[in-house]
Amino acid sequence: MTPITKIVLIVVVLVILLGILFALPRFTAPERFSNPWKELGIDCLEGHQNVAYHIHPQLEIYLDGQPQTIPANIGITGNCMAEIHTHDSTGKVHVEAVTAGKEFTLQKFFDIWGEKINREGYQMRAMVDGQEIKSPASLILKDGQQIRLDYTLAS
Repeated sequence: MTPITKIVLIVVVLVILLGILFALPRFTAPERFSNPWKELGIDCLEGHQNVAYHIHPQLEIYLDGQPQTIPANIGITGNCMAEIHTHDSTGKVHVEAVTAGKEFTLQKFFDIWGEKINREGYQMRAMVDGQEIKSPASLILKDGQQIRLDYTLAS
Protein backbone atom coordinates (compact mmCIF):
# COMPACT_ATOMS: atom_id res chain seq x y z
CA MET A 1 0.00 0.00 0.00
CA THR A 2 1.43 3.36 -1.03
CA PRO A 3 1.68 6.28 1.43
CA ILE A 4 -0.97 8.21 -0.55
CA THR A 5 -3.36 5.24 -0.36
CA LYS A 6 -2.85 5.02 3.41
CA ILE A 7 -3.64 8.73 3.85
CA VAL A 8 -6.75 8.44 1.69
CA LEU A 9 -7.89 5.40 3.67
CA ILE A 10 -7.35 7.20 6.99
CA VAL A 11 -9.30 10.24 5.77
CA VAL A 12 -12.18 8.04 4.55
CA VAL A 13 -12.33 6.19 7.88
CA LEU A 14 -12.33 9.51 9.81
CA VAL A 15 -15.12 10.92 7.63
CA ILE A 16 -17.21 7.78 8.19
CA LEU A 17 -16.63 7.88 11.96
CA LEU A 18 -17.56 11.58 12.15
CA GLY A 19 -20.67 10.92 10.06
CA ILE A 20 -21.75 8.15 12.43
CA LEU A 21 -21.07 10.34 15.46
CA PHE A 22 -23.24 13.19 14.14
CA ALA A 23 -25.97 10.88 12.84
CA LEU A 24 -26.56 9.23 16.22
CA PRO A 25 -29.67 10.51 18.01
CA ARG A 26 -28.86 13.11 20.62
CA PHE A 27 -30.07 12.66 24.14
CA THR A 28 -32.05 15.49 25.69
CA ALA A 29 -30.55 17.31 28.66
CA PRO A 30 -33.14 16.12 31.23
CA GLU A 31 -32.29 12.50 30.45
CA ARG A 32 -28.54 13.02 30.61
CA PHE A 33 -28.22 15.27 33.61
CA SER A 34 -29.39 15.42 37.17
CA ASN A 35 -32.01 18.19 37.38
CA PRO A 36 -32.38 19.77 40.83
CA TRP A 37 -35.41 21.81 39.66
CA LYS A 38 -37.41 19.05 37.98
CA GLU A 39 -40.12 19.14 40.69
CA LEU A 40 -40.63 22.84 39.88
CA GLY A 41 -41.36 22.02 36.24
CA ILE A 42 -38.04 23.48 35.13
CA ASP A 43 -35.99 21.69 32.50
CA CYS A 44 -32.23 21.68 32.04
CA LEU A 45 -30.88 23.26 28.90
CA GLU A 46 -28.24 21.73 26.74
CA GLY A 47 -26.29 24.90 26.18
CA HIS A 48 -28.24 27.26 23.95
CA GLN A 49 -28.84 24.77 21.13
CA ASN A 50 -32.36 23.51 21.80
CA VAL A 51 -34.22 26.55 23.11
CA ALA A 52 -37.60 27.57 21.70
CA TYR A 53 -37.30 31.14 22.98
CA HIS A 54 -34.86 33.32 24.88
CA ILE A 55 -35.87 36.49 26.76
CA HIS A 56 -34.24 38.83 29.29
CA PRO A 57 -36.16 40.62 32.03
CA GLN A 58 -34.07 42.87 34.29
CA LEU A 59 -34.43 42.51 38.08
CA GLU A 60 -33.38 45.05 40.72
CA ILE A 61 -33.75 44.44 44.44
CA TYR A 62 -33.42 47.14 47.11
CA LEU A 63 -33.26 46.51 50.84
CA ASP A 64 -33.95 49.65 52.89
CA GLY A 65 -32.96 51.75 49.88
CA GLN A 66 -29.67 49.92 49.25
CA PRO A 67 -29.24 47.98 45.99
CA GLN A 68 -28.72 44.27 46.48
CA THR A 69 -26.59 42.08 44.24
CA ILE A 70 -28.38 39.32 42.40
CA PRO A 71 -25.77 36.57 42.26
CA ALA A 72 -24.22 35.19 39.11
CA ASN A 73 -24.98 31.61 38.14
CA ILE A 74 -28.39 31.27 39.79
CA GLY A 75 -29.87 28.15 38.21
CA ILE A 76 -26.54 26.82 36.99
CA THR A 77 -24.96 23.74 38.49
CA GLY A 78 -22.09 21.64 37.22
CA ASN A 79 -24.39 19.61 35.03
CA CYS A 80 -27.60 21.63 34.57
CA MET A 81 -28.51 25.09 33.37
CA ALA A 82 -32.12 25.78 34.37
CA GLU A 83 -34.51 27.42 31.93
CA ILE A 84 -34.40 30.48 34.23
CA HIS A 85 -30.89 31.51 35.27
CA THR A 86 -28.32 34.28 35.58
CA HIS A 87 -24.82 34.40 34.13
CA ASP A 88 -23.57 37.46 35.96
CA SER A 89 -24.52 39.77 38.84
CA THR A 90 -26.13 42.52 36.72
CA GLY A 91 -29.70 41.43 37.46
CA LYS A 92 -30.25 40.25 33.90
CA VAL A 93 -32.41 37.13 34.13
CA HIS A 94 -32.15 34.67 31.26
CA VAL A 95 -35.37 32.83 30.43
CA GLU A 96 -34.74 30.14 27.84
CA ALA A 97 -37.48 27.57 27.31
CA VAL A 98 -37.12 24.28 25.51
CA THR A 99 -40.90 24.29 24.90
CA ALA A 100 -42.50 27.10 22.90
CA GLY A 101 -45.17 28.98 24.83
CA LYS A 102 -43.96 27.89 28.26
CA GLU A 103 -44.35 30.73 30.76
CA PHE A 104 -42.31 31.42 33.86
CA THR A 105 -43.19 33.53 36.87
CA LEU A 106 -40.99 35.65 39.08
CA GLN A 107 -41.77 33.14 41.86
CA LYS A 108 -40.12 30.36 39.79
CA PHE A 109 -36.96 32.45 39.57
CA PHE A 110 -36.94 32.88 43.35
CA ASP A 111 -37.61 29.15 43.81
CA ILE A 112 -34.61 28.30 41.63
CA TRP A 113 -32.55 30.88 43.51
CA GLY A 114 -33.59 29.31 46.81
CA GLU A 115 -34.78 32.65 48.22
CA LYS A 116 -38.20 33.75 49.40
CA ILE A 117 -39.84 36.53 47.42
CA ASN A 118 -41.51 37.81 50.61
CA ARG A 119 -38.99 38.57 53.31
CA GLU A 120 -40.02 38.15 56.91
CA GLY A 121 -40.12 41.46 58.77
CA TYR A 122 -40.15 43.51 55.56
CA GLN A 123 -42.79 45.16 53.44
CA MET A 124 -42.34 44.84 49.71
CA ARG A 125 -43.26 47.23 46.94
CA ALA A 126 -43.02 45.79 43.44
CA MET A 127 -42.76 47.78 40.23
CA VAL A 128 -42.75 46.56 36.64
CA ASP A 129 -41.80 49.05 33.96
CA GLY A 130 -42.49 51.85 36.44
CA GLN A 131 -45.97 50.63 37.39
CA GLU A 132 -46.73 49.21 40.82
CA ILE A 133 -48.06 45.66 40.89
CA LYS A 134 -49.76 43.82 43.74
CA SER A 135 -48.76 40.19 43.07
CA PRO A 136 -45.11 40.02 42.02
CA ALA A 137 -44.90 36.27 42.65
CA SER A 138 -47.38 35.59 39.83
CA LEU A 139 -45.74 38.03 37.40
CA ILE A 140 -45.15 36.31 34.05
CA LEU A 141 -41.61 37.14 32.94
CA LYS A 142 -41.39 38.98 29.59
CA ASP A 143 -38.55 40.24 27.46
CA GLY A 144 -37.21 43.64 28.44
CA GLN A 145 -39.25 43.99 31.63
CA GLN A 146 -37.75 46.25 34.27
CA ILE A 147 -38.66 44.64 37.60
CA ARG A 148 -37.87 46.40 40.86
CA LEU A 149 -38.52 45.00 44.32
CA ASP A 150 -38.15 47.40 47.25
CA TYR A 151 -38.04 45.85 50.72
CA THR A 152 -38.39 48.13 53.71
CA LEU A 153 -38.32 47.17 57.35
CA ALA A 154 -41.89 46.77 58.60
CA SER A 155 -42.75 49.20 61.36
